[in-house]
Amino acid sequence: MRFLTCFALTCSILFSVQSFAEEIKIFTWEDYISDTVIEKFEKQYGHTVSQVYFESEMLRDVVVYSGKALAYDLFIIDGLTIDELGREGILGDLSNVLEGDNSYFTDISRGVCGSYGIPYSNGTMGVAFRSSKATEGITSWMDVFDYALQNPQTVVIPDDDVDTIAIALLALGFDPMTENEVELAQAYKLLMKVRDQLLVMRAGTGYALDKRSASKMEVTVIYSGEKEQIASYTEQDDWTYTIPQEGTLMWHECFSVHKEKPVSKASIEFLNFINSPEIAAVNAEEMWFASSNRHVLDFATDEYLQDEELFPMALDNTSSFTYKTLSKEASDLRSQILTVIHNQK
Repeated sequence: MRFLTCFALTCSILFSVQSFAEEIKIFTWEDYISDTVIEKFEKQYGHTVSQVYFESEMLRDVVVYSGKALAYDLFIIDGLTIDELGREGILGDLSNVLEGDNSYFTDISRGVCGSYGIPYSNGTMGVAFRSSKATEGITSWMDVFDYALQNPQTVVIPDDDVDTIAIALLALGFDPMTENEVELAQAYKLLMKVRDQLLVMRAGTGYALDKRSASKMEVTVIYSGEKEQIASYTEQDDWTYTIPQEGTLMWHECFSVHKEKPVSKASIEFLNFINSPEIAAVNAEEMWFASSNRHVLDFATDEYLQDEELFPMALDNTSSFTYKTLSKEASDLRSQILTVIHNQK
């Protein structure tokens, strides 16, 4: 009788856990959340986490703007877009989701993500190159374009209506977020000059993941923390990351939700779990990005803390630029430039 009672109690507990278990669907970059962290969360809470990946911000934005993001409980979004979507009433308010003791974010990341996002990571845009191929190194943004002209079909740059144009603007010595039409016209000419010599316009990590050891990529524009992924995918250990002398764009990314998608209990538990300092440190080190959780610094290893790719020392106000909301006219012009680059023969 005692055995039956214990058996019934055990079954009741298991049934109760399963009844409250949920699936959390996340729309994110590939290799952006630690498998170790997800496994620990699933084991502790009983929920499951599934991920769907996007390769470019433009593709992600189409999903969010169209309302298809309702299929996801959480999605990763950059600081510039979160401001735009928040003002348009597309995103949900996450200001009361985290427990008080878990509000560990930097002032900058809190300001960028605002009430519509939970800070996740931050970093720089720079250049990765194979030291065995680009033996003279990459010191300026113009070096990327020169290398493409001198070594056709070896350079990969993003396919993005903000960052692709920004790369050319930086190479020409202009503000990467300029709205000056003359400067944008010069950026267009530079991109057109090099277009046919590029290996492809897409995320360098996406190309590396597709081609792996067959990769022909020697130089690519990436975001801090991605060098290790590229080296792993391609099985090439000579990749180096650098920030060119003209400076860089500083990025921030946040977890967000669609306004019409209620924030589930499981999603709230996941956001609190992943932002506890110890877990955030594991996540940041395994994924190798600069976490927006400032308490990660108290738990991270010296190797992580001293990595200049993640924490560049030489940047100052003259060499670090921030993303800003462009006027509709300037935004449309950048989109038109990218469209022409793709379609003009």
